[in-house]
Amino acid sequence: MPVRSSPKRAASSKKTNPAIEIPPINAKVRSLDNGLEVIVREDHQHPLVSVQVWVKAGSIHEEKWTGAGLAHCVEHMLFKGTWKRSPSDISQGIQNLGGYVNAYTTFNRTVYWIDGLAEHTEGYLDILSDMVRNSRFDAAELEKEQEVIRREMAMGNDDPNGALQHLVQATSFRQHPLRHPIIGHRAVFDQVSRDDVFGFVQRQYVPNNCFVVIAGAVDTDATFAAVEKLMGDWQRRPFEPILLPQEPKQVGTRVTHKNFATELTHLARGWQIPGDGHDDKAALDVLAFLLGSGRSSRLNQELRERRSIAHSTWAGAWGAQECGVFNTEVECDPANVAECHEAMLSVLHGLKAKGPTKDELSKAVRATLSGQLRTLSSTKGQAASLGHGWLATGSLDYSTHYLAKIRALTPNDIRDVARKYLLNDTCNVVSVGPAQSATTAAAIAARQQEPTQRFTLKNGLTLLVQENARLPLVSIRTSFLAGVTAETAANAGVTQISAALLLKGTKSRTAAQIAAELENRGGSLQCHADAHRYVLGADVVRGDEVQALGLIADLILHPSLPAAQLIEVKKRQLATLQEEKEDPLTVAMRCARREIFADEPFARTALGTEASIKALKVDDCRAMLKGSLSAQNGVISIVGDVKATAMRKLVEASFGKMAAGKKREIIDFPPAKKIKPVSHALKMEKEQAVLVIGFRSVGLHHPDSLILALIDEACSDMGSRLFNRIREELGLAYYVGAQQFAALGAGAFYFYVGTDPKKIDLALQEMLTQIQDLAKNGLTAAEIKRAKTAWKSSWLRSQQGNGGLADAYGWNEINGMGHDYLQKLPDLMAAISDKDIRRVAKAYLCKERAYIVRVEPEKSS
Repeated sequence: MPVRSSPKRAASSKKTNPAIEIPPINAKVRSLDNGLEVIVREDHQHPLVSVQVWVKAGSIHEEKWTGAGLAHCVEHMLFKGTWKRSPSDISQGIQNLGGYVNAYTTFNRTVYWIDGLAEHTEGYLDILSDMVRNSRFDAAELEKEQEVIRREMAMGNDDPNGALQHLVQATSFRQHPLRHPIIGHRAVFDQVSRDDVFGFVQRQYVPNNCFVVIAGAVDTDATFAAVEKLMGDWQRRPFEPILLPQEPKQVGTRVTHKNFATELTHLARGWQIPGDGHDDKAALDVLAFLLGSGRSSRLNQELRERRSIAHSTWAGAWGAQECGVFNTEVECDPANVAECHEAMLSVLHGLKAKGPTKDELSKAVRATLSGQLRTLSSTKGQAASLGHGWLATGSLDYSTHYLAKIRALTPNDIRDVARKYLLNDTCNVVSVGPAQSATTAAAIAARQQEPTQRFTLKNGLTLLVQENARLPLVSIRTSFLAGVTAETAANAGVTQISAALLLKGTKSRTAAQIAAELENRGGSLQCHADAHRYVLGADVVRGDEVQALGLIADLILHPSLPAAQLIEVKKRQLATLQEEKEDPLTVAMRCARREIFADEPFARTALGTEASIKALKVDDCRAMLKGSLSAQNGVISIVGDVKATAMRKLVEASFGKMAAGKKREIIDFPPAKKIKPVSHALKMEKEQAVLVIGFRSVGLHHPDSLILALIDEACSDMGSRLFNRIREELGLAYYVGAQQFAALGAGAFYFYVGTDPKKIDLALQEMLTQIQDLAKNGLTAAEIKRAKTAWKSSWLRSQQGNGGLADAYGWNEINGMGHDYLQKLPDLMAAISDKDIRRVAKAYLCKERAYIVRVEPEKSS
């Protein structure tokens, strides 16, 4: 959240750490005569805006219908039409203005927001105002949307993480409405009528219970005037705040388990804590950070790294204004449940006995500061931060006061809150898993970006640097070609496995030191691999780029690759493969992919297969790293508050001794001229049904790839023909859309539907009809215009952070398109014609070339 810090407070105790200042927020607030409060932050760095309407009503405000999910249902219904706009008028109107709309519901608020081009601020506000004030709540539309929500509930029932969250809530609370899921309970939800939903709106959606937040390239006074014009006549109505029940003090441990069809167990230990308004909240947040944030956190180090009994760990403090939950979570194999519980307690007891070290606390403070800085990278983040502070305290300076509390904390403060709240006798022990035994160019100019400077080191390593002094942040990304096409069936997944093994130590650093080095300074380290490359990078505060580059170079040049750790790395990748088998859409996508790319590398994913992962040895990892991590095969991209000449010297010092090697070949796999259609029917123990229709297309370098990306955009949003016909008109699906897979040398295009098992045949028939029409007639002029506008807005939003830019520059450079390809994209997209679209759709999306996969429940309900 944006705050102001003095240089004295922002400075680290170490001389190598420069003073860090958070730019002032400079937001203004006004109250209209009707009680509506309006917050405006003027920021002309990007030609973008975020317009948000905050309603101070969430799932805990549903009164006698608590647990019905009324607030969430209203969120859905506000997109279903007003007295002057149809649902398609809303979605297409926003897309015509280059906006992206969405909404979310939490325990204590519902927020509707549009991100887009600042020139259309009033247009976005007009649509949001109309939705909040004049939605029709048509009974027939409500009935259709209720079915959509039922499908959403079914999806939640298929998700072990969601099940764990709901079980933690239900176990930790007995009276307070926090015990109920935001989406509601199916049995109660099924009893809700149109009058019940509309009554909630009449009570809660009043100007004196709402506020508006607008952040971006706007004129403050003109924006206030626009809100007054569009919402000033919204009539104030009587509003009586809801009195929430006080949660009784817990006496004794509560233990709850839910059987769930999954191969992994999800554990949580939770405690009641005060809410966001309490003085202890800052200390509890830091305690959660120390326990569960990042690889150097105590839970991760003990359970994953030292004991190797958990696949993932997490901790958090969350809730509403008056009360909440502190919980620690672990994902593990069923055989390790007991040991994970014991290990969690051991970690907690350690903090309660001695508290954190000064270095740990310093890390938490610095991480909080850097997190606050990163919110300033996007208009959406600025608006969301302002909204959160205003809702919690009614102050635009909330983040300043919160950060002051964070900075004032001592190790003893953290120890004391752990002792105060994390008591064994008031712990809620929850688990979910297997049954347990008893025991565009104008826009670039507007963004005022510095040009990207390109250097080539003597060994052939490419360096890209873009100076951006707006915020004291620096992002570094190093990319090396590898991945699926560099692998074989025998060593599939070795790129990802070896990337994970890099973090287990170097000749001069232990795994724990690697994990903590940047996190202790409020930064983060990335080390991962995908289908095409290795990526090692860091996001740090200015002044820490020397440490970051040194650490990354050490990982690349001097990895120890300890054989003892390979087993655990493989174990976690195998667990990820098992997780994929639990998601019907992923299962269907993977099946279609194997058929489309049969006997080619991309039939596999970056994860590999169970057989290949089990067979991997350290020598396999060493060989892949040696063939990939070389200067000719790599690019380093740096974006942030740096000087290019200084960065060149640093990179030369760190990477000058890297072997030159050679660049990996990018192989083209053209689609077969004749394709025999294939259909698969799969069964899963899930409530939902999924349908995937896939087509072989072309790789990333092919000129048709960008045209397919535009078709993807047109078929994937809430204004698309697929959404309007299949979901809205016919009610055949909860979700429906398209997805382009554009790889180096090969590609595919998928259509997908999530539906009721009883409707899957109708959904398939209608989807094929829509695809056939697309292949025959292409897109309409309106669809093309909308897709291009939406693409442009998305393209702009993706460049608001240093990390995204550094990654895009490095990726485009290493795959041969050139780092400046990002800036060329708007002109290339604008040049696409309806004729181009018809040609491409006909060439790749004809029915005769379809690969169809359907996933249905084992037993139809």
